[in-house]
Formats: sequence, C-alpha cells, structure tokens
Amino acid sequence: MQEMKEESAKMAVEKKVTIPELFRIAPYRQPLLIATMLQLSQQLCSTTLQSAGVKQPIYATIGAGIVNTVFTVVSLFLVEKAGRRTLHLLGLGGMAVSALLMTVSLLLKDITAMSYVAIFAVMMFVAFFELGPGPIPWFIVAELFSQGPRPAAMAVAGCSNWTANFLVGISFPKLVDWCGPWVFIIFAIFLVLFFIFTYFKVPETKGKTFDEISRCFSGAPPTSPCSAEAPPTTTTTSCAATLPASPDKEKVPLVQAKAPLSETMPLSDKSKSTA
Repeated sequence: MQEMKEESAKMAVEKKVTIPELFRIAPYRQPLLIATMLQLSQQLCSTTLQSAGVKQPIYATIGAGIVNTVFTVVSLFLVEKAGRRTLHLLGLGGMAVSALLMTVSLLLKDITAMSYVAIFAVMMFVAFFELGPGPIPWFIVAELFSQGPRPAAMAVAGCSNWTANFLVGISFPKLVDWCGPWVFIIFAIFLVLFFIFTYFKVPETKGKTFDEISRCFSGAPPTSPCSAEAPPTTTTTSCAATLPASPDKEKVPLVQAKAPLSETMPLSDKSKSTA
C-alpha cells in the first residue's frame, strides 16, 4: 500500500506528454508500438456472419450477441487471475482456429452440416474475441504508460483502432470478391502474426507497478529493496543494514580480576582476621 501511495504521489507531479513528444522520446516508442499492435490485433480480425456462410444470419446474430455478453463477463473474472497477456494469447489462438474452421465451412458449403459448423465457428470466434482481443488491449495500453504520457498514448491507440476498423470495413467486401472462400485465411495469417508478436514482445502487466513494467522495456533486471544502497560490484550483498566500522583503538590486554579477600583466604585466617 505504501508503494502504491508513493507511485501515485510521483505520478501526480509528472509532466504531461504531448503526442509529438510521445513519438520523439525514445523510452516511449516500444510501449507505443505494443499499444498500436494490440489495437490492430483487435480490428484486423473482424468478420461478418453472412460472409462466414451462415444461411440464417438473424439467428446467428442473436446467438453471437448472447455469447458476446457471456464471455465479456467471464473475461472480467479471468483478467486478474490468468493475466492480460495469457488471455490475449488464448484469444488470438482460438480466433485463428475459428477462422480456419470458417474457411473449411465455406469450401464445403454444399454439405448441409457445414452450415452448423459455420455457426459453431462464428460463436467460437466471438467467444475468444471477448476473452482476449476485445477487452485486453485497453487494459494493457493503460498500464504501459504512466500518468504523464497516458492520455496521448490512449489517443494514439484509439486512432489506430478506428483507422483499422475503417480499413477493414471498406476492404472486406472487395477481399470477399477476390478471394472467395479463402478470405478468412488472410485473417488467420494476421492472427498468427499478432500471436507471435504478443508472445515475444508484450509483457505481463498483472500485479506490477509501472516501474516494474518499464524495467521490462529497458532490459534491466528487477532490483531488490537494498540494491540502491549496495554497490553493483559487491559479490555478497545483504538487505540488512550494516553498522559503520568503529575507529581503531589501542588494544588493552585483559587482566584477570583478583578475587575478593573473603573468597581467597583460608577459613582459619578469616577467623583470625575477624578476631
């Protein structure tokens, strides 16, 4: 709790960062790249029920809405247990498999059962989307930046999100005309690429402070509470406080103290001395 209070006080006095500064300052570039890629992974995987080969899209739309709501609630409970990065990877992988299933259902659409396979693939696609790429990018973007650059970073992330949404919306009908049933292979390829990027570049932010997350980008190892006091070249370090060495003093030989007279004199001498 004390660490959170110190971090909050430090962020309260942090200077606001503008969007041009966000691109110009080197430490912000890698987090900004991750934020943008996560937003693109959310939008460059959109699909429609009609293009997926569903014969009655009205019922599939109702079912997709129910699945959407249920798995959104599920993700709220899992995000603090499984972690943001894990859920995003799970969502991307599941969506890639769903895209492959939709491709198979389109290639074999003459078979009646393939319509049900298409519906199942769409429902699975929506479920995995709400587990990972739906909510997780917004979680991670807010946690990658401190209070100063966060508003500018959220603005850039939102702009990339809506730009990708616009590009998919205007290009998808043409892609369907050109690629036919193979159109979802394009989305599957994008999902695999985003999965690889997330696996190697995106850090886990669950339960970490901003300083711990920023050290993941700088490559510095996590420091212990006493690392700032101990020199880096010391071979043996300890978090316990050490007292300064006492100044050199003259060594005085120890002399055994003489026993009291009453203990060293014989009993007979004691009686004479007391007489």
